[in-house]
Amino acid sequence: MDINDIFKESVSSKTLMPSKSKRKLGATPGLRTLKEGGYGITDSSNIADGVDSEHVKRVKRAESDSAEDDDDGADDDEGGRFFSDGLTSEEKDVMTWVDNMEIMDDALDQAAVQRMVVRLERAVSKNTEDRIKHANSPQLFAESEADLDEALQRLLLLANDVQYLKVLEDLGTLPTLVGLMAHENADITLDVIQFVVEVTAEDAWSHEGESTEERELVSVFVRALAANEFFEVLGQNLRRLKEDSDSFEGEADRMGVFQSLSLVENIVSLDSTIVGSVVSAMDLLEWLRTRITRSVYSRASAKGSTTQADPNQQYAAELVSILLHSSWQHRVEASSGQLGLTLMECLAKYKKHTPEDEVEMEYLENIVDSICMMVSTRVGKSAFIEAEGVELLLVLQQQQQQVARLLSLKILDYAMSPTYSDPAAKDAGEDEAAQSKALAASMAKRYIDNRGLKHLFSILMHQGKGGVRKLYKKYPETDDRAVSCLASLFRLTRRDSPEHWRLLAKFASTQTDDSSWKLYVDRIVELNIEYFERVQGVEAQADSDSDNESEADSDSEMDRYTRRLDAGLFSLQMTDIVVAFVAEDAKAREHIEQQLKRKGRTLAMVAEELAEYVAAREETDLQAAPRKRIIQRIKESHEGPLTVAHMLCHIE
Repeated sequence: MDINDIFKESVSSKTLMPSKSKRKLGATPGLRTLKEGGYGITDSSNIADGVDSEHVKRVKRAESDSAEDDDDGADDDEGGRFFSDGLTSEEKDVMTWVDNMEIMDDALDQAAVQRMVVRLERAVSKNTEDRIKHANSPQLFAESEADLDEALQRLLLLANDVQYLKVLEDLGTLPTLVGLMAHENADITLDVIQFVVEVTAEDAWSHEGESTEERELVSVFVRALAANEFFEVLGQNLRRLKEDSDSFEGEADRMGVFQSLSLVENIVSLDSTIVGSVVSAMDLLEWLRTRITRSVYSRASAKGSTTQADPNQQYAAELVSILLHSSWQHRVEASSGQLGLTLMECLAKYKKHTPEDEVEMEYLENIVDSICMMVSTRVGKSAFIEAEGVELLLVLQQQQQQVARLLSLKILDYAMSPTYSDPAAKDAGEDEAAQSKALAASMAKRYIDNRGLKHLFSILMHQGKGGVRKLYKKYPETDDRAVSCLASLFRLTRRDSPEHWRLLAKFASTQTDDSSWKLYVDRIVELNIEYFERVQGVEAQADSDSDNESEADSDSEMDRYTRRLDAGLFSLQMTDIVVAFVAEDAKAREHIEQQLKRKGRTLAMVAEELAEYVAAREETDLQAAPRKRIIQRIKESHEGPLTVAHMLCHIE
């Protein structure tokens, strides 16, 4: 007989919190047992010694009232045997003592934590002894396994007061917890993981109005676990859990994987400085790479068997995205290793397939986010080009009915955007930026040469019917991505190159067709005005708020700038860049001026917004001096404000 089967049948507290679970008792202990166990029991009169006196008085009054009620009903039916509890006075005293000890345990203090630790150590010793003594008779050590499970569950109380985590370290409990991670019963291992997940969760250390002291206490606890090689064992445990089974054990293992991934996510929120060592100790990126490609269940379709993302597969993809967002080093490692290629393979599955549920949709979005983080590095851009990532995006954009078509635009936007050096690298500055810009220019050329402008302008103009139009409404940020890609294409192509003129020709009048170019110009101007009105509304609200607030409470320059960015300032500046380049054509310039004038805008306003964009890139503290200097340069130039403006747009 398998011990796991016995344990799962006899213990149901696995998914219950300690405050909600019922205490499971064996045979009622007698007074002799309590005396021999060192519980300070000498006779039935001092059972409740050490317990709050008021509580003892209340218990005795309740027992007295209960006794009177029993006496009153004793003659009603054969001596009252149907109205009594069936316990002798000695057994009642023992149960009262147990209840009092339970109340004492609920009051969490250092003494209570010490009692928890003692109980845990005894349970571990007893279970180890029983497993050795009765190795071939699982039923004989099932009870000690249940006691061990209960002792671990009681540790969850520490999530309510993390200041006592230090007690576990002082008493040498951490090696015991790490040792239990290799327990033969997977449920015991999952109990340990659940405990660490609960005490590292944001709710445990981020209570409203409290200082960072609790956060530091939990961080120290995690570092102590790392010093005891907890995360190495956790990584090994991830690989021994079998999620493919449809049995009860498979469900428990899937929960174990979920808890393990939750723990890593908690640590990312808790202390980003230790994430790298945790991921390295677990060899987590490699495990995640294999997990995002594998689903624990498949669904059949008319065209054959296809794989649908399961919840843990989606969570694995989400954790990849979280890790790449949190660390520059993880992005570089993913780009230079196999993870980047695996992410692109996962994306390629959606060339002709649309996610059918929310889990699969989130899975795809996390894959896209991860690729975006990867191509934000120079190494990632190089790997993306070598893996023919631009060609993959073009294939995805050809499929009008697929949501991956719109999401691929986000990857293209990140791939052609400027790359900034690792903040931790002091000597990586200009060379890194120059190499990154050259790689982005190479991708822009590939995109235009492979007729990508056709798909980009189709998305910009919201072309399509039925379900395609619904996708545009579901992803309104598509317009932001489209204008950002256009601005990048203008900036990254040389002005005398065929690619630049092919792009500019989309907005210029021709002898054969004198109307289609106006549609594209009108669309850019329409978006420019839309973004301007949104930003202007935020500025007006900020001015109104500052008039009603004291000078000390008013928003700083950075706060105002952040609010404008949230309203769409960056997208406004991207449309300004497109307008600046398109206005090189005299006919297009005249048409632009007419459209802007209807909404009270001018090309001079566009130039000033571009000057702010360049100044913000030069000065991260948003000082006014660089901005004024650039605006003055534009106004005094004999070349015209927009000519200078689009030249400034080449500054990275």
